[in-house]
Amino acid sequence: MKRNTEAIIRLAAEKSHNAHRRVLVALQELQQQGASITFAAVCQAAHVSKTFLYDPRQADLATEIRRLRDLTPPKGKGEYPAPRRGKSEAAKDAQIVRLQERMRRGNHCKLNRNSVCFYGEKASYPYSAARRGICLTSTNTC
Repeated sequence: MKRNTEAIIRLAAEKSHNAHRRVLVALQELQQQGASITFAAVCQAAHVSKTFLYDPRQADLATEIRRLRDLTPPKGKGEYPAPRRGKSEAAKDAQIVRLQERMRRGNHCKLNRNSVCFYGEKASYPYSAARRGICLTSTNTC
């Protein structure tokens, strides 16, 4: 028995077409309101997912959103905030203090891999020595 998939295919195409139209209407409304045009704002206004907007079949929508986003000045300071990368200086300082305290207590050979890495400057030699059971201290307490 051959399955009848024509109706399912037709309904999926209609659903996609309706979502496409909702996105275009949402873009017009956001522009008229003077709201910031972002992928998240368009998703919320058009009731579609970000996956739909980023789908290669909807490349025209993603291109239009990017174009309008670049035209619309952000509200606030006039610039987009710089993205946060990594830990804050206070968090780094706190981790270093904890590491130094562990070193004073003599637990330095039991540090985990994350504690031995200093924000890009990996102390791989002491770590690999400790993993092999080689103690680098003068007391050989590892």
